[in-house]
Amino acid sequence: MKKCLIILLVLGATACNHSKQVTPENKMKPMAEKKDTTRAVLNKLSFAVKKDLTCGMPVSAGISDTASYKGKLYGFCSAECKAEFLKTPETYLTIK
Repeated sequence: MKKCLIILLVLGATACNHSKQVTPENKMKPMAEKKDTTRAVLNKLSFAVKKDLTCGMPVSAGISDTASYKGKLYGFCSAECKAEFLKTPETYLTIK
Protein backbone atom coordinates (compact mmCIF):
# COMPACT_ATOMS: atom_id res chain seq x y z
CA MET A 1 0.00 0.00 0.00
CA LYS A 2 2.83 2.42 0.88
CA LYS A 3 4.64 1.60 -2.37
CA CYS A 4 1.51 2.40 -4.39
CA LEU A 5 1.08 5.70 -2.60
CA ILE A 6 4.74 6.65 -3.15
CA ILE A 7 4.51 5.74 -6.85
CA LEU A 8 1.38 7.85 -7.27
CA LEU A 9 3.00 10.81 -5.54
CA VAL A 10 6.13 10.57 -7.70
CA LEU A 11 4.08 10.28 -10.89
CA GLY A 12 1.90 13.21 -9.88
CA ALA A 13 4.89 15.40 -9.11
CA THR A 14 6.68 14.61 -12.36
CA ALA A 15 3.53 15.00 -14.46
CA CYS A 16 3.39 18.70 -13.55
CA ASN A 17 7.00 19.36 -14.53
CA HIS A 18 6.67 18.96 -18.29
CA SER A 19 8.48 21.81 -19.97
CA LYS A 20 6.50 23.82 -22.49
CA GLN A 21 7.90 24.34 -25.95
CA VAL A 22 8.81 27.98 -26.53
CA THR A 23 7.49 29.33 -29.81
CA PRO A 24 7.72 32.87 -31.16
CA GLU A 25 4.08 33.46 -30.19
CA ASN A 26 4.57 32.71 -26.48
CA LYS A 27 8.03 34.18 -25.87
CA MET A 28 8.17 36.63 -23.01
CA LYS A 29 8.28 40.30 -23.95
CA PRO A 30 11.28 42.31 -22.78
CA MET A 31 10.63 44.28 -19.59
CA ALA A 32 11.01 47.67 -21.33
CA GLU A 33 8.33 46.73 -23.85
CA LYS A 34 5.95 45.72 -21.05
CA LYS A 35 6.53 49.06 -19.27
CA ASP A 36 5.83 50.99 -22.49
CA THR A 37 2.61 49.06 -23.03
CA THR A 38 1.50 49.63 -19.43
CA ARG A 39 2.21 53.35 -19.67
CA ALA A 40 0.24 53.60 -22.92
CA VAL A 41 -2.75 51.90 -21.32
CA LEU A 42 -2.55 54.08 -18.19
CA ASN A 43 -2.36 57.25 -20.27
CA LYS A 44 -5.56 56.31 -22.16
CA LEU A 45 -7.68 55.92 -19.00
CA SER A 46 -10.21 58.54 -17.98
CA PHE A 47 -9.37 60.04 -14.59
CA ALA A 48 -11.57 61.92 -12.13
CA VAL A 49 -9.17 64.91 -12.05
CA LYS A 50 -6.61 66.32 -14.48
CA LYS A 51 -3.67 66.33 -12.06
CA ASP A 52 -1.93 64.17 -9.48
CA LEU A 53 -3.69 65.29 -6.30
CA THR A 54 -0.58 64.78 -4.19
CA CYS A 55 2.09 66.69 -6.11
CA GLY A 56 0.00 68.59 -8.67
CA MET A 57 1.64 67.08 -11.75
CA PRO A 58 -0.72 67.11 -14.77
CA VAL A 59 -2.13 63.70 -15.68
CA SER A 60 -1.24 64.43 -19.30
CA ALA A 61 2.48 64.38 -18.35
CA GLY A 62 2.30 60.64 -17.62
CA ILE A 63 0.82 58.26 -15.10
CA SER A 64 2.67 55.39 -13.44
CA ASP A 65 0.07 54.33 -10.86
CA THR A 66 -3.66 54.59 -10.19
CA ALA A 67 -6.06 54.30 -7.28
CA SER A 68 -9.80 53.87 -7.18
CA TYR A 69 -11.58 55.75 -4.40
CA LYS A 70 -15.34 56.04 -3.94
CA GLY A 71 -15.94 54.80 -7.48
CA LYS A 72 -13.59 57.27 -9.17
CA LEU A 73 -10.20 56.62 -10.73
CA TYR A 74 -7.25 58.83 -9.81
CA GLY A 75 -3.89 58.88 -11.58
CA PHE A 76 -0.52 59.40 -9.92
CA CYS A 77 2.97 60.11 -11.22
CA SER A 78 4.51 57.62 -8.78
CA ALA A 79 3.74 54.92 -6.22
CA GLU A 80 4.86 57.35 -3.52
CA CYS A 81 2.23 59.93 -4.51
CA LYS A 82 -0.43 57.21 -4.57
CA ALA A 83 0.60 55.98 -1.10
CA GLU A 84 0.47 59.53 0.27
CA PHE A 85 -3.02 60.04 -1.20
CA LEU A 86 -4.30 56.76 0.25
CA LYS A 87 -3.23 57.75 3.78
CA THR A 88 -5.80 60.59 3.86
CA PRO A 89 -7.72 60.75 0.57
CA GLU A 90 -10.42 63.12 1.87
CA THR A 91 -7.75 65.72 2.64
CA TYR A 92 -6.56 65.74 -0.97
CA LEU A 93 -10.07 65.66 -2.41
CA THR A 94 -11.12 68.80 -0.50
CA ILE A 95 -8.07 70.68 -1.86
CA LYS A 96 -8.98 69.97 -5.48
